[in-house]
Formats: sequence, structure tokens, C-alpha cells
Amino acid sequence: MKEISFSGRSGMAKGGKGAFLSRLKLNKKFLIMYIFCVIMPLVITDALLFRSVFETELRNQHYYRENAIEAYSNYLEDLLSYDDTVATAIDLNKNLNSFINYKYQIPYDYYNSYVNTVTDSFFSTLSDINQDRLVIYSDNQTMLSGHYFHNLAEAKREAWYQDFTHYGKQEAVYAYYDNVPVVLTTDRERFIFVRRMTNTRSSITKIVTIEHKLSRIARDMAEIPVNCEMYLCSGDLVIYSNRDIDPDYQTIVEKASREQYVTVKEFELYENTFKIYAFTEDMTVTTVLKNNLPILLAMVIFTLFLPILIMKLLERSITDRIRILEKAFGEGENEIFQPIKEIRGTDEISSLMHNYNRIVDINNELTNTIYKDKLREQESDLARKNAELLALQSQINPHFLFNALESIRMHSILKGETETAEMVQRLAVMERQNVEWHEDAVTIEEEEEFIEAYLQLQSYRFGDRISFDIDIDEECKKVLIPKLTLVTFVENACIHGIESKSSQGWIFVRVYKEDDQLVIEVEDTGDGMDETEAELLLERMNNVNIDSIKKAKHVGILNACLRIKMMFKDKAEFAIESEKGIGMSVIIKIPSDMITTA
Repeated sequence: MKEISFSGRSGMAKGGKGAFLSRLKLNKKFLIMYIFCVIMPLVITDALLFRSVFETELRNQHYYRENAIEAYSNYLEDLLSYDDTVATAIDLNKNLNSFINYKYQIPYDYYNSYVNTVTDSFFSTLSDINQDRLVIYSDNQTMLSGHYFHNLAEAKREAWYQDFTHYGKQEAVYAYYDNVPVVLTTDRERFIFVRRMTNTRSSITKIVTIEHKLSRIARDMAEIPVNCEMYLCSGDLVIYSNRDIDPDYQTIVEKASREQYVTVKEFELYENTFKIYAFTEDMTVTTVLKNNLPILLAMVIFTLFLPILIMKLLERSITDRIRILEKAFGEGENEIFQPIKEIRGTDEISSLMHNYNRIVDINNELTNTIYKDKLREQESDLARKNAELLALQSQINPHFLFNALESIRMHSILKGETETAEMVQRLAVMERQNVEWHEDAVTIEEEEEFIEAYLQLQSYRFGDRISFDIDIDEECKKVLIPKLTLVTFVENACIHGIESKSSQGWIFVRVYKEDDQLVIEVEDTGDGMDETEAELLLERMNNVNIDSIKKAKHVGILNACLRIKMMFKDKAEFAIESEKGIGMSVIIKIPSDMITTA
């Protein structure tokens, strides 16, 4: 065999780069590996990660602004949609229209009609919802102005009315500053929904107005969760802002024109243009670092300090144990190998140490110890199997002898002694098979003789009450099976199936091959079992073992099943088909590749 050299001067180590790396200690190699395989990739990865975080923050801010604007616009649409619904309900109310269209002769008539039509109707409920102001203007001069109803002349000085009539609108919404009398020092902000009532034909002009308090709108919008600086505007009126200071519209416009982090939505509602501004914080590298400081600190710890510490621990874990191995192999120069006393860890190096100790043990001890142990173990298993087999055989012998003698006794009592000789002849066939147990396996043909002898013996006992038919294919007769197994199933069918039945019964034994399997069927037309009993028996047959047989009271069927399973290496399959009062069939299937022939 060609000698393989591991010298540092041979092979690749003779080259320049190979020699340089070969001369480096492991700790130096780990340092180079850490710098070029850990630090540099981490720096690049962290830079890409920071860029990704920055871009993600930008996308998140845009997402926050879009969601906030969507929430504000939905609120405004819902508010005005509700106003439209209320105005429609008022417009469609016939009693209310009749009340407004009627020409009253005296104020008292108007008052009575007001009490009957308005006070006790849904109108007062609608007008009081959300504490908004609902007013119907009409040019019916016979109506008295007050509370819900006002003369149309009173609205002519309103800015909303002038625009509404000038452009001939049917419904609209207005938001503006109302110049109030001098006695008040501030302008009043107005937010009003206007709709013309046209449902009934009349010469009376009617207009429904629903005016909202901006304080109520501000209160509702303040409950909308947003994390942006928000402004809702109509024209130059700032309807709502989530900032504490009173905003100036021009300031908002200027800020939106020069800021990058802003989203503006402009939309039309009921012939009015609204704008929603959403501002987020100007994001810089410093801001991102500040917002993600815990993450950045964790990155520094986990990508710099922690890897260095782990690398040093890994280095010591490897180099220290390699030195121990080096020393242990060095001791072998004097042909004296000592096992490594303390082995730490469960990795490949510790496995190598264990393998070294194993080699030392093999080299210093007798190699045949393991084989002797194996031999003793096999002998123990064989003895245990023989003991189990003997136990099964010892159970079977008295079992069948008792049943055979019982049949003779019953026949002698019932019919006398005239046919005893023939019965004893049948019994001799059975006893010959029972006593000659030097082989546990017999052919199906030999088992057939025993079955026929047993059934002939039973026919003496039961007379015309029992009939039987044995049908075994020729190709199956030389197959080897455990001795006295099929007759056990036949005995069970006879005693538990036919014996308890007063009418004539049949026992069928069939053996054939089907789908690469040997199939054995034992069927009787006795009383059978119900479904629960059959399932319980099948479960015990499939899971039978020595312990279960020791605990069972009736071991015949279980004994036969266990011996079949042992002979065919647990490949045999058992099945039961039974119907109470009709009969029962036990089916055994054995793969063809598991059977042997005589």
C-alpha cells in the first residue's frame, strides 16, 4: 500500500499559498475567517439592512398617511350621507309637506297644526340627533318663524343661500366663515347641508338645512386613530386639525408645497371641494437611527461583540481538544496507547475522541469478547423461543385429548358400546398426531387427515346435526403450517358454533391461492357472534403474545394464532366474518413469499 504523508512539506503544502496557510495556527485561521467571512459580510449586510429599514419607514409613512386620509374622508362621507338621508325622509313626509303648504288664517291655527304635526312626530327626534340644528325655510307667509321653521326671507342674507339660488342647485354642502354682527368679536365657522324640497307639487318654496357644530365634528374626528399631522379643509376654511394650535390655511398650503412627507387628497362632495392634508415627520438618517436605536444596538451586539466572543469560545473548544488528541496519538510512538479520561461535548471532535478510546479498547482487550456476548445473547433468545414453543405445545396436548375423550364419553352414554371401536380408531389417528410432536410443522395434507378424523369423531356425537365439507386445492396440500392449528379453528367452529344449535349445521374448510396469497377459510353455520364480540376476538387474535395466552381462560384459538404468526414472521393476516344466528367464518391470509413446502 502506498504510504500517505501528512507532513507539512508534502503535497499542497509545498506551494506558496498552501504553505502559508499550513504554517498558521488555528487561532490565526479563525481570525482570518472571522474578518473575511463574518465581519465584511455583516458590514455589507447591515448597510443593505439599514437601507431596507429606511425604505420601509418611507413606505410605512406613506401607508399611514393614506390610511388617515381614507379614515377622514370616510367620516365626512358618512356624515353628509346621513344628512342626505334625513333630508330625504323630511322631503318624503306627506304630513310635513301638507303642514308647510297650508295657508293659515290666524296664528292659532298654525300653532294647533304645529303641535299635531311636528311636536308629536319623528321630526323633533331627527332634529335633536347629535345636537345639530335643523331648519326648514319656506316662503309661506302664514307660518310663524321660530325653532324648526323660518321664513325664506331670513335666509336671503346667508352666503350659502345666495350661492344655492344663484346656481340653481338642488342640494349642496357649505363650509365658510360667517361674518356676524359687531357685538361678537370673532367670525363664526359654518358647516351646513342644504337641500331643496321638491317631492310635492306646490307653489311654496321649501329648503331643508342641517347645520353641524364644528366642535362636534372635531370631537368625532379626534377619536379617529391616526399618527399623522392632519388637516381637513374646505376652501380656505380649516374644518379640523389634530394639532392644538389654530392652523392658518396659507401656512398649510406653503408647508405642503415644500415638504416631501405629505399626502393630499382633494375630492368633491355635494358640489363642494374638500382637501385633506396628512403630514408625517421629516425622516433623516439621524431620525431613523433614533427611532431604531434598540434595534441598532442589538445589531452591534449580535454582529460584533457576540460573534467575537462566540468565535473565541469555539476556537478554544476546538484547539484545546485537538491538542489533547495530538498528545494522545503522540504517546503511541512507544506502542502504548492510553484512553482519554475526560471527553467534553458531543460534536465531531468528541466523537473522534470516543472513537480513539474505542480503538484503544479494541487494541488492548480481547476482540472476541463482543462475539461471545452476541453468542450468549442469541442462545438466550433461542432458549426463550424454545420455552415459549414448549409452553404452547404443553397447552395443546391436554386440550385436544380432553375434548376427544369427552366426545367418546358422550357417545357411550347416549348410544352404548356398539360403535366404540370405530370411535377409538378415529381417536387413535388424533392421538398419533398429538403424541408424535418431534416436528412443529406439518403439511396441510397431513393436517387435513387430522381434521377429517376429528370431524368424523364429532359426527358420532352429533349425528345428523353436523355435516362438513373439506376443499383443499392440490397446489396447497404440500404447504407447511404449524401442527394442530387448522384443527383448532375447526374445533372452535364445532363446539362454539354447531354444538349450541339444535338444527343441522355445516362446517366448511377451504384452502386455495388468491392474489399471491395462501387463503385458509374455516366456516360454520352455527349461532355466530355479534359485531362487538367478533371485533374483540379479532383484536385479540392480531395482538396475541405469550403473556396474553397465560392470562386467557380459553387458549385454543389464541394459541393457534400465535404459532401461525411466529412461523410466518407476523406476516399472516386474520379476518372474521360473522352474523348472529347465521354463522361465522375465520379467514387466514399468508403471503406466498413466506410459505414453504415439504
